[in-house]
Order: sequence, then C-alpha cells, then structure tokens
Amino acid sequence: MNIAFDGRPLVDGEYRGLSRYTIELIKALQNKYNNAVNIFVYSPVPIDPSFRKFIEIKEVVFQANREILWEQVELPKQLSRYGVDVFHSTGNRGLPAWRVCKYVLTLHDMIETMPKFVERGPLKSYLRRKYADYISVNAANKIVTVSEHSKKDIIKYWNIPNEKVVVIYEAASDVYFNPVHRNEIASVSNKYGLPSEYVLYLGGFDKKKNVNALVSAYRLLTSEVPRLVLAGERKWDFGCIKNIIEEYGLSERIITPGRIDDEDLPALYQGALAFIYPSLYEGFGLQLLEAMASGIPVLASDRTCFPEVLNGAGLLFDPGKSENIAENILAVCNDRDLRNELSNRSKERAKDFSWEKTAIETMSVYNNVVNIRKTCN
Repeated sequence: MNIAFDGRPLVDGEYRGLSRYTIELIKALQNKYNNAVNIFVYSPVPIDPSFRKFIEIKEVVFQANREILWEQVELPKQLSRYGVDVFHSTGNRGLPAWRVCKYVLTLHDMIETMPKFVERGPLKSYLRRKYADYISVNAANKIVTVSEHSKKDIIKYWNIPNEKVVVIYEAASDVYFNPVHRNEIASVSNKYGLPSEYVLYLGGFDKKKNVNALVSAYRLLTSEVPRLVLAGERKWDFGCIKNIIEEYGLSERIITPGRIDDEDLPALYQGALAFIYPSLYEGFGLQLLEAMASGIPVLASDRTCFPEVLNGAGLLFDPGKSENIAENILAVCNDRDLRNELSNRSKERAKDFSWEKTAIETMSVYNNVVNIRKTCN
C-alpha cells in the first residue's frame, strides 16, 4: 500500500505536538509493517534533517505560488502521479477538495472553535483556516481523533455520522518507560537549576493551560511544600504568568527553566515528586501519559479528556478552584503511601497505550477506506 503524509508539520524541526504525532506514527507503521507499506511525505520545502534519523520515507517536495494552491491544486496532481492509495493529514486540516485517492484526517480536538481559548487573529488567516477545516472534514473518508471526548466534540460541531470518526489513542515514547539513573537525574536538575524535590508542570502557557490557577494554588501552600517547576517555552502568556509569580512573591518557590531539551525529558519527569496538569481543554494530553510512563504520581484537571486518559490512575481536581488544586498537591506531597500507590497506578495505566497499537489501529483505518474504494469500483 502507498501511504502519503502531509509533511508540513515536519518542516520546522520542533519535535512537539503535531510533528511528534506524525513522526511516531510513521515510525511505528514502518516498524510494524516494514516492506508492506511505502511511505511518502509531501511538503513545499524539505522536512527538517533532524527528523530523517527517525523515519525512512520517499520525500516529495514541490512548490506553488500560494499555500492554498499547493494544497488544492498541486498536491492532488502529485498524489496521482505517485499512485498513492491513502493520503493522511495529521495536522487537523490540509486535505484537498479534489479526491484523487482515499483521505484520512487526524483531527486532534476542537479547540479552535472556542474563542475564549483561541484568538481569531487576522481575518485573512482566520478565513483560510475555516475554509481548510470545512474542506478537510468533508473530503475525509475517515477522521481519526485521539479521545472519546474529542470525538463527541467533532460530531456535535460538524454534524457528521458517528461511524466517520474513529478514536485511536496516542502513546508515550518507549524512552519514558526506561528508568533513568539517579546521576543523570541530578545532572539534568543541575543543568536547569532545579531543586532536589519539585512538583512538575510541563507544557505551554496559553490561556487554556490554566497555569495562573496553579500559581494561585501555590500562594495557598506553605514553604514546606516542594517548589513548583513550570517547564516549557517562555511564550504565549508566559509574561503574564511571570508577573503573577512576582506579584504573589513566589519567585523563590516557583522556577521557570524554559524549554527542556527532548533528551532531558525522561530525567525531568522521573526527578519530580509529582506531575500536575491544570489545563481546561485538551484533545489527549500527551504529557500526562509521559509522566505516567515515567512512574510518577499524576494530578490533573477533571475536564475534557483527562478522566478518560487517567482512568483512575491519578488524582483529579477542579481546575477552576485554586483551593482544590492546593489540597491535592498537599495530599500527594505529605503522603508517601499515596505517592507510591499513584506511581504504581500510573505505570500500569501507561502500559495500555503504545505506538504499535496506534499503528495497528491506524492501518485498519487505511485498509477500511481502500476496501471501500475497491468495492465501489
């Protein structure tokens, strides 16, 4: 089978979010099916060289005067030229209206329909996204999403049949399951100026992440509670968060090391006393799964997909109440038995997810849509 992917999530070299999902899926498909599939990646510029070490692909690079022409005119021509059976766009949009093969879309969540979390931006860009969303959802033979919660949102918003949307979970990379030596943990902690004990948050600082509520919770806790590490790139609303930290006089108790190198993430997780995620909306929440695979206690918001992903493996709190967040942090920090119990639950739950399983279920979707074509012909 000739399977093609939209390579646009892979051109900037940042191994986060959409690029991580795309790379891990392609890698798992190749590991599982080896010579049974031919993988093509289509992009307007070459994909970042750092990604080439992970995957073996046929890269097809071609350009157009505008992105919309690349997507809607040139891309279908190239798909036909190379005899592609299934084209998979993993970045929420990107499918052509002109159907030349079977199309699969991964739609991770419906966050962009929520103006309280996402600013519309310039009108031209907004209209371009809305157009691309409409085309992609309607052109897709199947839509893959990453949680039952996201599936409900997609069906409700787009008014599409239940059977068109398939839930296939993401997974944590195998590196997070491997124990990290305490010397390496100490080295990584020293690299980023971290204390010997800390509660960890890792992620963005945009509105939906609700980091301000976590900071407010720490205002309610005494200095005996281990310090809070807010790790992640210092962008989006980071400036506002930093101002709140200073306003509350928490600069000594809350550390903001910035972006963490990918190779340091397993040690960062395993060095933490617990991981906390106060987000108000996520399609899946991959950091939760990475923390669980690392075997540390997990505390998370009781909203959207989190109860589904945790399935009893962690503590849930009301993200709108700083008092409730503080209570849960205090409970985990003060109770060693509770931490051990949550750590064991985390590791066991994380075993339910794997990229091999994701690849198998995704291949089933490919086979399904290709068989539909053969039946119709």
